Amino acid sequence: MSYQYDYNAEATGHVIGLRRGYEQGFEAGEVAGWNKAMREWNTEVETQWNPLVDRLTAERDEAIRARDELLEQVRHAGQQTRKWHNAFYSVLCALDSAMDVLQHAPQDMRTRMILDYAKRAEYMKEKGWIDSMPQENSVLRSRARPTADQLQGWWDQVLHHAKKAAEADRTQSPSP
Repeated sequence: MSYQYDYNAEATGHVIGLRRGYEQGFEAGEVAGWNKAMREWNTEVETQWNPLVDRLTAERDEAIRARDELLEQVRHAGQQTRKWHNAFYSVLCALDSAMDVLQHAPQDMRTRMILDYAKRAEYMKEKGWIDSMPQENSVLRSRARPTADQLQGWWDQVLHHAKKAAEADRTQSPSP
């Protein structure tokens, strides 16, 4: 019997074996490499990134708290502004009513009122409660120009009368 050896089958089997060995080795190397990379990455995340995330989270939380505090302060300031707004107009109502009555009063009464007004305004300015004469205040001028103008008019009128009286006193000669 003659036996013939198939070298082609041997070569094919050898190539298939090499390929399967290569594939198994590549797969094993790939998995091992992937696992090694993941271990290194997890270590880096734990040592470098997690502390950074924790710090940034704490800073964000602090910024949120600060924002909330500022919003509360703004809300409170808005409420205070509204209260002052109402108080301003309440005082303006009383002032306008008194000025309407004084409009028809004798000049000497308006003069006394302006002199008292000047004393009070000067006192309040010295104490730092106001920064200018009320009729010169920008808020009063913008919100109640007729009131400010009337006060200024009376102020100017009283100064005019005072100057005339002073000139009359200077021009009078003393009697011998």
